[in-house]
Amino acid sequence: MIDVILHGLLAAAQAATPAPVAATLQAQFDAANTAYETHKCADAIKLYDALEARTVGTKNALLLGAVKVRKGICVARSGDNATGAALIRQGLPALTRQATEFAADLRDAHMVLGTAAFDTFDYDAAASSYRDALAIATGIDRIAPLLALSRTLAFDRDGKALAYAQEARDLAVKQPGIGKDVLALIQTRYARVLLNEGKKEEAYSVLKDSLRKQGGLDQRVSTSEVATRADLALAALLNGDRQQAQTYMAYTGAGRMKDDAFAAAISMKAAPCGSATGLKPDDFAVVEFSVADNGTVGAVTPIYTTGGRDVALAFARAVSDWSWSPTESVKIPAFFRNATRIELKCSTAADRPWLGQPLSEAFDGWVRTRGHQQDWSDVTPARAYPLVRAEATRARAAGDKGALLAADAWLAYSSLPTEAERIAAAAEAVALARTMQAPAPVTTYLALAEIDADRSHYDQDVRRRTALLTRPEINGDPLSAATLRMMLANRSYPAAPKAEAEQLIAAVVASPLPENHPLKVAALLRQADLLAQRGEVAQARAAFDRTGLTSDQCALIAPSPVVQRSGATSNLYPTEAVQMGFQGWAQVEFDIAADGRTMTQRTIAAYPPFVFGEAAQKMVGATRYRSSFRPEGNTACSANVQRFRFQL
Repeated sequence: MIDVILHGLLAAAQAATPAPVAATLQAQFDAANTAYETHKCADAIKLYDALEARTVGTKNALLLGAVKVRKGICVARSGDNATGAALIRQGLPALTRQATEFAADLRDAHMVLGTAAFDTFDYDAAASSYRDALAIATGIDRIAPLLALSRTLAFDRDGKALAYAQEARDLAVKQPGIGKDVLALIQTRYARVLLNEGKKEEAYSVLKDSLRKQGGLDQRVSTSEVATRADLALAALLNGDRQQAQTYMAYTGAGRMKDDAFAAAISMKAAPCGSATGLKPDDFAVVEFSVADNGTVGAVTPIYTTGGRDVALAFARAVSDWSWSPTESVKIPAFFRNATRIELKCSTAADRPWLGQPLSEAFDGWVRTRGHQQDWSDVTPARAYPLVRAEATRARAAGDKGALLAADAWLAYSSLPTEAERIAAAAEAVALARTMQAPAPVTTYLALAEIDADRSHYDQDVRRRTALLTRPEINGDPLSAATLRMMLANRSYPAAPKAEAEQLIAAVVASPLPENHPLKVAALLRQADLLAQRGEVAQARAAFDRTGLTSDQCALIAPSPVVQRSGATSNLYPTEAVQMGFQGWAQVEFDIAADGRTMTQRTIAAYPPFVFGEAAQKMVGATRYRSSFRPEGNTACSANVQRFRFQL
């Protein structure tokens, strides 16, 4: 019926076109539909594009709607759900008026719309579209929307997700000839809902049955087998069977890659605890995601959480903002990059600017006065990177110096470009600033970028920063001079001699910067520490009082904690992880007491899940930091974060 309708509409469209085109138009139409129906989407998209171009002006809304919807479905199948959904929305009204004839297209279209909404964490819209798909589907075709609904509603814990998953399972069991692997995957999805409903024992039993259907723990690893084994690891952990959890995890292949490129993320900010997210420090989640060739994160799916939907979404949104450099992301084997899992908790840490932040703000303010209004701060680094490169190319061709300077500075400071690209961007930025007669804070900011961009001369960083202080325009600028002195005083390698550090800190304290300037406050805190170490407690108290901080407050820009004794040791590498060949990492958040001890250690992210978190916490517990002066002996600084890599 559908083909008859579309062929009739096509004939009407052809009647308005010159005769020589008609035959090829008909052939294109047939070829496009054949490609669509056989899932050869690259060919179908090209053919539908050509059809749209040749039927411009036609009034056959149904024909155009069918082309839009089918093209959109193919675009989504090719990996671009957002664009596919936009195309579908254009054609959907026309097809909806012929719902009976276009039932299959409408079902697939609503599934794409649901997935596009799910990917943007609009679970209400996703559930609505999946229900529309379910209303059209019959028989075995109901399984896909049922599973999609169970995934979307799994954290609501009102029984609806479980009912959808149960129906999908029942349909699969009754379907003649359905493969054991397919049935196992459906059961695994059902068990995942059971876990989130708190029915952990039943979930464990169902997952074990799924594993049996897949042939047990063998060396074969498919995507469905990885899902079952990973869920079994989670179920085993929740049921108190930690050793078995690690065994199941080992058979997913996670943490057993030659190079642990998952640890090389350049941006991995944890979801913050608090009222803005609804997350509490004890909330826990396992989130699955993929990493694209360009380092962006996609297909973010909460697997399990101790909280409800809002908690699951808060963790998922945080992961969606992570970034890898393109050179590192492609090192991750594609099989694991397409779906990996991380265990997560929220962070109690406040964002603390780096020492160069005041210079960065001065640079941004000055560039805006030169006509540059572009802001990439709200875009994840991996997504911003190609945008910044394109802007640099445009600005260079247009002679737009302000825009080019901003793009070059972004590239010079980013970890995403290659070293050669960073060096070239920094050099161009320095030259541009010179021709634009930029003020000292801008030239200092860019000069520091030029130093940092060239990692091959890391051992010369101290000399080069010291040389900047000899330049009259930089030494005479309070902000530039204070920034450089704090960097030199706080350097960790090679560490600044105590006498030199004292002189540098004293110069910042005596600078004409306002008393409450973040850099001066940081200098006063460091000066109080140095005085206390010499036994000059009264002078240390006076320096601390000048900061305006209370005894339990941290500075906006605080001196970096200095390790006196590291707790990292191979002796704490988990024995089970060694036996199973696990490699990975764990990110631990902790407080530092005034005497340098660490407290309240908690793992906020770890890969693979359930393996290295406890060992990393022990390493933090055994670490000692340089003591800090606090008048009442309170915590020196709260919510510090350290990532430990575990490599065999």
